[in-house]
Amino acid sequence: MEIKFFKNIKLINKLTISASVFLLPLGIMLFSIISMSLSSIKTDRIELNGIEVIRPSIELMQNIPLYVNYSFDNSQDNQVNIEKSKQHITELLLYLSEKYDKHFYGAVSTISPQSLIDNWELLSKTTVRDSFLWAYRQMMLDLNKIISLVVDISGLITDRDIETAYLVAAAFHELPQAQDRMVLIENLLRTIQDGAFTQKRKSELHLNMELLVHSDNIRIQNRFHSAETIRNKNINNFEPFEILLKSCYDSIAYFSNSVENIINEPVINIQALPSLFEAANKANNTTYRLQEASLGRLETIIKTRISLYRLRLILSLTAAIFATVFAFFIIFITAFSIRKSTDSMGVVFKRLNNNDLSVTIESISSDELGDFMTLLGDFLSKLHHTFASINKNSSMVSTAMVELSSTAKQMAATANEQSASVAEIVSTMENNRDLTAQSAEKTKEVANLAAETQELSRRGAIIREANEAMMFDIRKQNVKIIDIIKNLADMLSGIDESVKIIDTIADHTKLIAFNAALEAASSGEAGTRFSAVADEIRRFANNVVESASEIKENISEIHYAALNLLTEANNGSRAIDTGYNRIVEQKEVFENIVDVSQNVSFRMQQIFNLSKQQEFATSHVFTALKEISSGVNQFVSATAITSDTVAKLNNMSDELNDTLAKYHISGDK
Repeated sequence: MEIKFFKNIKLINKLTISASVFLLPLGIMLFSIISMSLSSIKTDRIELNGIEVIRPSIELMQNIPLYVNYSFDNSQDNQVNIEKSKQHITELLLYLSEKYDKHFYGAVSTISPQSLIDNWELLSKTTVRDSFLWAYRQMMLDLNKIISLVVDISGLITDRDIETAYLVAAAFHELPQAQDRMVLIENLLRTIQDGAFTQKRKSELHLNMELLVHSDNIRIQNRFHSAETIRNKNINNFEPFEILLKSCYDSIAYFSNSVENIINEPVINIQALPSLFEAANKANNTTYRLQEASLGRLETIIKTRISLYRLRLILSLTAAIFATVFAFFIIFITAFSIRKSTDSMGVVFKRLNNNDLSVTIESISSDELGDFMTLLGDFLSKLHHTFASINKNSSMVSTAMVELSSTAKQMAATANEQSASVAEIVSTMENNRDLTAQSAEKTKEVANLAAETQELSRRGAIIREANEAMMFDIRKQNVKIIDIIKNLADMLSGIDESVKIIDTIADHTKLIAFNAALEAASSGEAGTRFSAVADEIRRFANNVVESASEIKENISEIHYAALNLLTEANNGSRAIDTGYNRIVEQKEVFENIVDVSQNVSFRMQQIFNLSKQQEFATSHVFTALKEISSGVNQFVSATAITSDTVAKLNNMSDELNDTLAKYHISGDK
């Protein structure tokens, strides 16, 4: 049903459908680019949301140790700092909870901002030193978990940019781990103040300091150096990464050395512990500043990437719109040109179907349709001139046939009169010699009529020769028409070969699409989109094959029509050959008529001479009259044959005129 429907579609609509099919892979490719751009923008926006949640988290990791130090300092001046710090931490926790619920609400996790708020409530209200330190330690661990969770669910940990990956690893893994280790070291140092600093805790302290200096600090340096960002500046505070990195490294190393110097003394100086806590705060502050700079750099990289994706999206949309407009413009121009040619040919063939041979056609393009219209115009021009010549000659033949028919009737009447006269002479010759003189006069008249008959026969022979020449021209023009039809058939065969080439290309395209689908299938999930494109290309190739098949069927129908036209032309050629052969046969008839006319004239002359000698040769008159009677009978037979031939020629002329009357060779119908 679909194939039959496609057959009924006009050529221009088929061209439009084919062009649309050709544009389909371009549309799929642009759709893929746009989808990838939108997906990338969405992914980067989620990463920005993650940075927005992480920013208050790292600020909390800086402020909570400050609050702890203020809380352990019993001076009156620190009460104001404690309240300000407590208020600021509470605001940060609320802000963190708000942003987390806004961007990652419903994420499955064992940790949430609410657990941080609960720990903060315990930390800010408890007066038990162990509970305070436990809540402090637990809150720092939870913050570290929150940062790891957000880095994971926001996709920062799987970012495809290598610089971003190094920054994420350094800022959200190495630095928080160093901060957590410094918190653990601080808590171990505070056990000295409580008098609970055992050898086990001392060993644990040494181990954590070793890990802080030789593991955490070194890895931080390596991560940032690998990210190749020490030459870049933070967009917010314009501090070079190199300075921040060196400051962080030095502060951690200073804190570690200070702790090492104090605990390695035989007796630990408890009065020196506040300076260690101050060094820890300084190291924590430099760590925070490095984290903040890393966040700024990450935000800059991601926003720059989003801008590039937006630019690519705009360019893709612009290219798609331009390509679509340009394609439809080309389709419109092509369809308009083809429509103009087909309309012109449609008008011509409608007039030809109405037997109007006065139609003319001019080429309006230089393509195959233009060449076909040029050849068709030449053929119509030659056909017009041929039919005009046939019509003119047919009129002449018709007029000549009328004259020849009249002459044949006169000859028949004269022959009948001669036959009657000869019979009367034979019957009354012996009894009425007085009629001899009259007979001589009649014989003279008969001789004159024989001469006229001879002249008419000669004119008939001339007309027949003219008809023969005309029929020869008709045969020649018919041969030219057959050659033109054969050339048309050859051109259709050439177009059929071109369609076969297109069909072959489409088959190759299907094979390539099949191979591409196999490659995409072997690539797993990475080749899914490529497989879809390959399927579309294969479907497009199938449509091209179907279109080529339709074109081949149309060409076959035109070729079949040309063959029918060639067959009809050959039938006409055979009919012309038959007419030509009949005219050639007439040549023999007219030659007989001329011979008979000459014979009649000669006999009449003999009769005339014998009539003059009748007085001297009466005995020979009767014999001569018998010969005359025989000659007259032959003349009558010849005249009858001539009359029949003229009647047949007249019928043929009428049929030819009726046939030509069906065709219009002038401007008026």
